[in-house]
Amino acid sequence: KMIQINYGPEWFYLPSLLIDFVGFLVLFLISFYGLKYYKISNKKNYLHISGAFSLLCLSFLFKLLTNATVYYDSLKDNYQNVVIVGTLEVIRGFNLFSILTFSAFVLLHILGLYFLYNIYNKNQSHSHVFLIVYFILLSTYLSNFDYYIFHLTALFFLGILSLTYLKHYKKSGHENTRLLYHGFLMLALSQIFFIFLVLNQYFYVIAEV
Repeated sequence: KMIQINYGPEWFYLPSLLIDFVGFLVLFLISFYGLKYYKISNKKNYLHISGAFSLLCLSFLFKLLTNATVYYDSLKDNYQNVVIVGTLEVIRGFNLFSILTFSAFVLLHILGLYFLYNIYNKNQSHSHVFLIVYFILLSTYLSNFDYYIFHLTALFFLGILSLTYLKHYKKSGHENTRLLYHGFLMLALSQIFFIFLVLNQYFYVIAEV
């Protein structure tokens, strides 16, 4: 059974996969260098950052598997490239349960964002952590029925991360902190465009870009 997710126009299916693949590579590199800096400096913040981005990277892998399966029929008709079609057939062969891959994407993505949030909010009570975990699991389950639940949850965490980095930038004035603030702000805006996908397919194109 396929997940009932709204996607953009058919002509954007392949570009969408390519964008997500680039996202996967970028997240992998951030995770890799975070671990490398941890080994050099032994600062746990780098290890936490590496772990968070590893979860986000893995989530994009599951997103690629899910979307490749959903897009398969359309891409096979529109693109006769042997490499593209052959790759999609291999992915489809392994991706027998799109509902599980989509759930894995949502769960890992939200967990990754929560880990990033947790770096600057470490002093949390056990009850608070359990409440957040319950909130994440509930969001993952509900996202299988209404795709925008995931985007609302991601928007919540990204909004908090944006405000956190804005606060740190005002204190420190560091250029890198400002860039991180703008980066998370753009990601938060993308979630808003994903939510409004129900109104027009081209919101998906804007959100992906």
